Amino acid sequence: NTAWAFAKLGHPAPRLLSAVAVAATRRAGELKPQELASTAWSFAAANHSAPLLFDAIAQAAVLRVDQFGPRSIALTAWAFSRASHASPALFDALAARATPLLDEFDAQGLANLAWSFAAAGRPATALFDGIAAAAGPRLAAGEYKPQELASTAWAFAQVGRNGTDELVAALSVEAACLQLDRIEVL
Repeated sequence: NTAWAFAKLGHPAPRLLSAVAVAATRRAGELKPQELASTAWSFAAANHSAPLLFDAIAQAAVLRVDQFGPRSIALTAWAFSRASHASPALFDALAARATPLLDEFDAQGLANLAWSFAAAGRPATALFDGIAAAAGPRLAAGEYKPQELASTAWAFAQVGRNGTDELVAALSVEAACLQLDRIEVL
């Protein structure tokens, strides 16, 4: 994936990405879920505007969302949020697909999913309930990194779930423990 490589390098290559966007827009219906997710991620990460491509990816993804696994779901949601590309039908389809699979997501995937939906203004109650339930054991096991804790806490606050979930309390405790580990004792 050419767009992915240039996005990972941090090299903008606007003419190249514009050409890739035109070609990928035409072929979006042929791409596999991971290819759709990676393509969306690449353009979002490169901060390259390609609204027609995102429309085509959204349409193709909604049609094949039942084939998406945790990584493809999280990448796609992140990309659309990062690119500020509104697609309510896509977010609804991703939420419906993700909710029964949340136990298969790792801590980063759960954090990215929560952040993505909150950033897109999609509070998806059942999804956030499921994320809270799936995140609890991972928090207890210490699987969350500081950025994932912050993203998850922000997402829950953004959708109006602050102070109402056991997850928010667990996030607070975990964040406090991480901070205590950084304090030097005299």
